[in-house]
Amino acid sequence: MSDISNISPTGGKHIPEDKLMAYLEGRLSPAEQHEVELLLANEGMESDAMEGLKTIDATDARQSVIRLNHKLRNNLRNKKRMRRKLPSNQLTWIAIVVILFLAIVAYLVIKRSL
Repeated sequence: MSDISNISPTGGKHIPEDKLMAYLEGRLSPAEQHEVELLLANEGMESDAMEGLKTIDATDARQSVIRLNHKLRNNLRNKKRMRRKLPSNQLTWIAIVVILFLAIVAYLVIKRSL
């Protein structure tokens, strides 16, 4: 995803967060409401999330979305950091290469002596 504010892909289309919040707050025109409802009807998870958000106050829903986005960004950032740490254990790789080299040399020495 190139745009982190659009976290819900629906059939190749993205619903911007501000449009979802406007939908929850009832600030969209009937045509825009219908468009959002059609996109949500195609996706079960987004539709369920919207149903849950409808049960709470609009300001609470906005705060929940902000907290969720913050947690998602932190999780993504932490996963990227973890990926960088994995190949940094260079001593292990050096030891593996040395052991393989010694095994090959030992094999060649034993093969020549036979």
